[in-house]
Amino acid sequence: MARPQTDREAIREQILDCAEQLVRERGPVAPTVTDIAAACGMSQSNVYRFFPNKEALFEAFAERWFQELNDIMEEVVESDLAPREKLYQFFARRLVVKQARYAEDPDYFDSCMALGEEHHDVVISYVDLADHYMAVILSEAISAGEFPGMSIDRMMNLVNMMLAPFCDPVLMIRYKGATPENLRIIIDTIFDGLAEGAAERQREPLKLAS
Repeated sequence: MARPQTDREAIREQILDCAEQLVRERGPVAPTVTDIAAACGMSQSNVYRFFPNKEALFEAFAERWFQELNDIMEEVVESDLAPREKLYQFFARRLVVKQARYAEDPDYFDSCMALGEEHHDVVISYVDLADHYMAVILSEAISAGEFPGMSIDRMMNLVNMMLAPFCDPVLMIRYKGATPENLRIIIDTIFDGLAEGAAERQREPLKLAS
């Protein structure tokens, strides 16, 4: 008789819990299916009932890591906040979560970053999703009259460069100035500075003609 779906999900989470605990104990060496099965007190074949291969298991492990961050992005994008505040909350709320995770267990945080480097193809899909959500916010800002004369692609490049320490986990830890307060200043500078720059460019021809 097939297990109810809720039981299946519970066992799946148990397996991921065991994998997480092994990473916490052993560091950035990805545990094998044999290790995980032993930690869970089950056979390897039973683990494979829930994850067909080691790659699928890591994908689920990554999904668990990113789920809260993805929920934050979706909530911010769907909110009624003004674009400037959306962009701030988009970075600030995720920054707070990442910094709290690092403070709770720096070694585990570093191990997850190392595993992410090993499985770059999995992690990049979440990076692409973040870029998609940010593009939505910047498009709203442009539609509202912000960043005159700037294309969405150029704005994406500029924002990614300027705000890298507030989203890249490695830079976030390295630069102690990656705080919500400094983020607010930078977001305001992006909006106000580009608006002033556009106004200055519009005044330029008048100066040349006089």
